[in-house]
Amino acid sequence: MKDLARIYIKAGDGGSGKLSFRHEKFAAKGGPDGGDGGKGGDVIIQADENMENLVPFNFKKKYLAENGEGGMPKKMHGKDREDIVVKVPVGTVIYEVGEEYFEKNLRNRDVFEELIRERRMLVDMDRHGKEFVGAWGGRGGRGNWHFRSSTNQTPQEFEPGTPGEEKYLLLELKVVADVGIVGLPNVGKSSLLKALTNANPKIAGYPFTTLEPNLGVATVHDKRIVLVDVPGVIEDAWEGKGIGPWFLRHLERVNTLLHVLAPEPTGLHLEGWEEQLIGDYKIVRKELEKYGKGLAEKPEIVVVNKRELVDESEREMIGREFEKETGKKLAWVSAGMGEVADLVSLLN
Repeated sequence: MKDLARIYIKAGDGGSGKLSFRHEKFAAKGGPDGGDGGKGGDVIIQADENMENLVPFNFKKKYLAENGEGGMPKKMHGKDREDIVVKVPVGTVIYEVGEEYFEKNLRNRDVFEELIRERRMLVDMDRHGKEFVGAWGGRGGRGNWHFRSSTNQTPQEFEPGTPGEEKYLLLELKVVADVGIVGLPNVGKSSLLKALTNANPKIAGYPFTTLEPNLGVATVHDKRIVLVDVPGVIEDAWEGKGIGPWFLRHLERVNTLLHVLAPEPTGLHLEGWEEQLIGDYKIVRKELEKYGKGLAEKPEIVVVNKRELVDESEREMIGREFEKETGKKLAWVSAGMGEVADLVSLLN
């Protein structure tokens, strides 16, 4: 799911007023009759629930409205131009940025962080049908007819149209979901999303398979629940490691966090798994706290995937120790085997 895009928008310039005088058969030296120029088209941004991502902006990056028509003789007004509409997914936040950022590589961490500091938020397109005028069209200039007076019967003055606004914009799609799935890489977040929903994320047994957010929809007792799976977060992510922090912004809108853990299949047993699961939990919690913006305060469900690796009796003891240390209860699932009933009941 493409979640960042940069576009250039330019509203139409206003049409120029007309310098003109009446020249008719019986009025060879008629008065001024220059008409006004038309208004340039606006660029309107509209939220559309039928758009899922920002991929269309890979192919079209410039949106230009038409200039207003110039004024004409006989006090005829130039045509106002139609506005153009740029549709974006619901959940897109619009920022104005400097021209210098239009072509820079945002995968460069220093560039990205500089952009985040310098950008200026314009609007949050948080509901279907919401509209925002990204760039206003220029006003048409007045024709010389407006400048006549008792002492100036042949005015040479007229006004050019005013320029339409132009802006360089950063579009940032923040997923609108009910539940955000977080955890370290390779704990089975994408597998869990697939088991719960009809999503089809890329799945493999190595870290960072998920390179962009994945969405899925689960239906629990006729209730529709939207889940988003973001790339794995690793320790010291904000010191430049891993890719998860780039995508934590997608969790800002969710109501609940689904924190996924998994025992490492490395011959550990009861005591080792207790320490590993508690340690992994604390790593992710620390990164959520560093990110801020209320993520660490959101309601949280903690689930352990790959439960088939741990005997039932050991699960109970691990659960007690985990709750004692963190204050959180554990739910146990096996995404690979489709055994997610305990989690489904919690989501409901």
